[in-house]
Amino acid sequence: MDKEIKTHWKQHDHRIQSLGHIIDGLWSAIDLLRQRMELGEWYDAIWFREDSEPIFGLAFIAFQNYINASIIDIYDTIDGKDQIYRLSQKLKNSSRTDIELIISLANYTKHKDWGEPHKGTKNTLSDLGLKSDLEVDIVESPIFEGIELLSPSWDLKEVLDRVSVWRESLWQSSAFK
Repeated sequence: MDKEIKTHWKQHDHRIQSLGHIIDGLWSAIDLLRQRMELGEWYDAIWFREDSEPIFGLAFIAFQNYINASIIDIYDTIDGKDQIYRLSQKLKNSSRTDIELIISLANYTKHKDWGEPHKGTKNTLSDLGLKSDLEVDIVESPIFEGIELLSPSWDLKEVLDRVSVWRESLWQSSAFK
């Protein structure tokens, strides 16, 4: 007789649709800035970066919220989250994962104007060759360098797919099978 497959009621990803709407809205705002830049007048790539950095940052914060809420859905706690972040795809010949990068970019966004980033954020960004000091130039912003690592075309929908696949992989490896 086949083994019965049990599905935990929290396994249904009720969060992904709302996250998708958030990412669609942020992507639309970024696209408007990109269109303005393509007009070729005074609004250039530097202005685009200045204006879009906080929008990309908001996307990373939304992803962080989804990631942490997913951990709570599965494990009923956020304890041990750093180890759970590591249960994902490694990036750029490093020991760091895409989920660790997303979390660090969200934290960088939230705290970048307050001083040095938290040790974990700084270490993750540094391990991936990204700068995180207070005076980092917009051209070297970890937000843009980080999105490039996650999606060479800077496509937030690709990042959305990454976090969704990661969530499902946690369920597949959890004790709820």
